[in-house]
Amino acid sequence: MKRFLSHLFLTGILLYGVTSCDSRRAAYTTVDGFTQGSTYHIVYNDPQGRDLRTSIEELLEDFDNSLSVYNPSSLLTRLNENDTTARPDAWFTECLKLSRQISEDTKGAFDVTLRPLIAAYRIGTEDTPHLLSQHEIDSIRVFTGYQKVRIDNGRLVKADPRMALDFNAIAQGYTADLMGRMFDSLGIPDYMVEIGGEILCRGKNPSGGEWRVGIDRPVEGNMVPGEDLQTILTLTDRGLVTSGNYRKFAYDENGNKVTHTIDPHTLRPAAHNLLSATIIAPTSAVADGYATACMVIGLEKSKELLARHPELEGYLVYSLPDGSMGVYTTPNIQKRVVK
Repeated sequence: MKRFLSHLFLTGILLYGVTSCDSRRAAYTTVDGFTQGSTYHIVYNDPQGRDLRTSIEELLEDFDNSLSVYNPSSLLTRLNENDTTARPDAWFTECLKLSRQISEDTKGAFDVTLRPLIAAYRIGTEDTPHLLSQHEIDSIRVFTGYQKVRIDNGRLVKADPRMALDFNAIAQGYTADLMGRMFDSLGIPDYMVEIGGEILCRGKNPSGGEWRVGIDRPVEGNMVPGEDLQTILTLTDRGLVTSGNYRKFAYDENGNKVTHTIDPHTLRPAAHNLLSATIIAPTSAVADGYATACMVIGLEKSKELLARHPELEGYLVYSLPDGSMGVYTTPNIQKRVVK
């Protein structure tokens, strides 16, 4: 359930190579590519001038072989298919543990066991979405639920063998964190990692200031990231993720709108007036999970959730009855707003 909602505001990177001879700026390197069905954009400042493209690509490939739901030979696919020789690795174990923590904290609004439902709705495929009947939902409900999976003695234990996990609502944020760990281990002080819109920043940008992230206006038809911005936020030493449904939706064969955010309680596409949720957290994975949860529970419950978590910062855009948009921000994010 990926979101293509955040666009990096990296004008300084475009300028540093031609506007300054400062050695700090000249050390910045940019690496772009494709991964996990989306794109990635990484900028880093290595005082040693190392070319880390190979290391970056190897980490992304290793992650794909571990937690990709689209890779038919990945560890996750093998576990979903009940391969008795498959064992959860460290990444799988950490993602499942973090997912369960967010699930419990949000009273089940975040749930990584919805893979069978996502497949039934045909979300993320080229096929026309199928809006499930209540009978179909009830038949699938018996093998969903985050409480029904655990790791015991190094094995994944499912309450029902038909259960299947999907970490897409946290995987790209987690991958950004893994990339950050690699940079930290290499002594790289300044970097920005963006994978499918999930962002992690450390240190300074090439202009010597904080990184800037543009949040797209959540209106249908705004399909080009950065073309119509809702706001610009400064960011460093934190993760940022925006989740929403204004781009990732389709219509079924009867013309019904099917969004990519599924409510684990009703097992239907979430329906409320929250258009997008931008969450800033200590890690990108945490931001990813809570942004998804906000898009499940809606505006008022998201406000309550954020009030319980002072370590989180939130920028919520919602629709009003007259068709205009309102914005709710937590007090701790207001200092980041550039415009």
